[in-house]
Amino acid sequence: MIINWIDDLHKKIPSTFDFALENLITEKFEILPRLLWKSRCTVAMMLQEIMNIYPHISRPVYSHNGMHHRVYNILLLFQCITHYPDTRNPFLTAGMQHYMYPLMDINLTDKPLECLRLGALGVIAHMLRPPVDVAVVRCLVNTNCLQHCTKAIEIGLTESKTFAVFIFKNILSTGEGLQYCCVLPDRFFLIDGLLKMLLVYLTTIATPCPSLFNLVVECYAKLSYKPRARRGLRRYPPTMLFNGTFARLLAVRLKPFH
Repeated sequence: MIINWIDDLHKKIPSTFDFALENLITEKFEILPRLLWKSRCTVAMMLQEIMNIYPHISRPVYSHNGMHHRVYNILLLFQCITHYPDTRNPFLTAGMQHYMYPLMDINLTDKPLECLRLGALGVIAHMLRPPVDVAVVRCLVNTNCLQHCTKAIEIGLTESKTFAVFIFKNILSTGEGLQYCCVLPDRFFLIDGLLKMLLVYLTTIATPCPSLFNLVVECYAKLSYKPRARRGLRRYPPTMLFNGTFARLLAVRLKPFH
């Protein structure tokens, strides 16, 4: 059944393609990532669908012809591929994360475009599921993944911001990732500035997102492990964490430790 659906992805019939795609993202089969990766030309076809959307991500979406939804579903399949080590490593070796970066850099927040950004961030985030593989971190930082996450933090909606900070936090959770983020003052201050921007953002929404807040706090905790970053945090502290602005969220966060 799975093989038949994968075969249907190669047919030039939109309704058949979309039906197979919907079935593949709905069913949770551990064998699916390997079948997608090893079946002839399937990954190449999925990448082609992603590249076909590139000309349409720099302007607002006025029509719903199914293209954006189809690409989002393909990104869900890539999340499945990057979730499992057997297919994650060849994905990285082939440098396929580069195809996600243009979608992470989208400058607009139309819902269809925001879904694409969210799907692309999810592909990267699935690579960093604990236990975090240092080789994955090395590959991502060497391809400037963090710089591509900044757009999601700057203009993305709450869910995209949360995925982007999840990526930051898990990269910071490794010695190599922490070293990369703190070795140059510009990198540290960029990250610190983004985290402070998120704290300001949390004060502007009616119901602050606890998961986003917790990730921001965890990023600061990871940064504090590095002496150079600690000095920077002492000199330019995130005052909103200490002046009572987030007293309720901090109380909820600390409750399990009482």
